[in-house]
Amino acid sequence: MRRVSIGLCLILLAVSWAGENPSGKLYQWVDNQGKVHYSDPVPAEAAEHERVIFDKSRVRKLEVVEKPKTAEELAREARLAELRAAERRLLEEQLARDQALLRTYRTEEDLELARKGQLDTIAARIKVLEANIKRQQALLEAKIQEAAEIERQGRQVPQGLMDAVASIRHQIEQHRHKIERELAAREELERKFALDLARFKNLKARLESGVNKTATTRPDSEPSSKQRVILSVAHCRQESDCDQAWQLARIYVQTHATTALFIDSDIVLHTEDPRQDQDISLTVARIKGKNGEDTLFLDVRCKLSGIGQRLCQSDKVREIRAGFATFIEEGLRSAAK
Repeated sequence: MRRVSIGLCLILLAVSWAGENPSGKLYQWVDNQGKVHYSDPVPAEAAEHERVIFDKSRVRKLEVVEKPKTAEELAREARLAELRAAERRLLEEQLARDQALLRTYRTEEDLELARKGQLDTIAARIKVLEANIKRQQALLEAKIQEAAEIERQGRQVPQGLMDAVASIRHQIEQHRHKIERELAAREELERKFALDLARFKNLKARLESGVNKTATTRPDSEPSSKQRVILSVAHCRQESDCDQAWQLARIYVQTHATTALFIDSDIVLHTEDPRQDQDISLTVARIKGKNGEDTLFLDVRCKLSGIGQRLCQSDKVREIRAGFATFIEEGLRSAAK
């Protein structure tokens, strides 16, 4: 009989609450003093707080409404989206270069033949310039001897002859500058082909191993008011400082990522996708600014799994992201001493 009475009371309470609360929802919120409130509808003073929506029995949680984000939080989220868009653009450009490399060359021997052909072309141009210099030096010596003979005769050297000597010397100097540029071009060509060959080998090995892209997740992929968005960025201006910062970024990536470096260029450092739940993959993009300042942006990828998602939200990943700028700045200061 007592059980019937209790059940009847609960039913009457629910009916009574339904009459007072036709929406069938109850809002729970905590004020600035930590006091818990229940109300329906939501009072104006609760709008700035997180609210939990229950059903009319206060048993089933229906929804959690986050508190409104501040202007600073919204700005950080917008900046993070901007940085990730720039990172995605650089990765897409690298992908296009990779595809072009694989379309252009089938084997390492093809790359070597192309390298040799371009080096031979540069060597031929240098040979022509050297021949021109040799011919002009002979002409210069003849003009100088002619001027010396005129002076021995006690006559004044004609202005035309003096101008010819100056012109020949200028041409010789110009040809020497051209040879210097050709030598610099040869050095750059060697560097480019060395990078292309290493990249070609990497891509071929990846294709032969049948490695497929893994679905990944990232920190702050769904920004929440409960967790502050972290912007892992370092800045530099002078080219020498930026090159040093890039070397430091490479060290940081290789130290903290658990997957191997797959893209290692002048503008992108990108490790392999995570294969295991505990893998941490890193990307650093070197983003050129309009004001001449480079921004180095570190991003994290984890495997798209329950464990991977928790890893991306963990203290370990937060420390990796938060420590990036400090590592770069301290490294630059040490190098400047």
